Amino acid sequence: MKYYILIFFFLINTFSFSQNIDFIKIVSEQLGLDKSKIKRELFTYKTIPNNQSETIVVIPEISNEDEDDYFFELNSYILIVDSETGKIKNQYYESSKTNNWTSDAVVLSEIIIDTAPYQISKEKRAFGIRVNYYGMSKANPYSNTTISLFIKSKNKLKKILDNYDVMDYGGEWDTNCAGEFKNEKKILIISSNKTNGYYDILVKNKITTIKNFENENGDCDYEEKRTSQSIRLKYNGEKYKKNVL
Repeated sequence: MKYYILIFFFLINTFSFSQNIDFIKIVSEQLGLDKSKIKRELFTYKTIPNNQSETIVVIPEISNEDEDDYFFELNSYILIVDSETGKIKNQYYESSKTNNWTSDAVVLSEIIIDTAPYQISKEKRAFGIRVNYYGMSKANPYSNTTISLFIKSKNKLKKILDNYDVMDYGGEWDTNCAGEFKNEKKILIISSNKTNGYYDILVKNKITTIKNFENENGDCDYEEKRTSQSIRLKYNGEKYKKNVL
């Protein structure tokens, strides 16, 4: 009984210690970054579920910003660090010129680490970085989520899926009733088929279109249509690319 109690307290203390690490301070010192250039409201980290000794850290570094507006551009640092010390073990860097981490009329609102079991081979498990956006227009509502997948490659990280849309919503209406909207939601499923050594990713896309209109009674009514689409992402030796089935 004492043995189990000691293990319990050890796990609690370890968890508390890793959660109290100032990852911004430790990681920025290792990378030589100016902490004032980090977009703190978008900074995020998450312990890897199947390996508690490692933590994924995302550092969004400001490369351009207008403090009086929603406009900013971010360089991206995707890192795997030691959960207890914060020492960088694997890293990936991409500048704002190519990573699409830009906020303007369409606002970059959130960055989320996705640790679902993307087991792309028996030896390799990927993790995802999801980026959420939303539009500012009331008459033309818009929201979007993209996912990029990464795997370890020696002391680096390799991006194997680049900014793939997993949610896309948009439309146009008169802000009263009449209008048309389209919503796409995609689920990624690891297939048993392989291409160039990695399992294909089967994407199930559920598409909903809605048309709002004023009926004969003067009430706002709607018509809804639901369809689906299957897409297969295949690894070409560098990245996953899509093939519509």
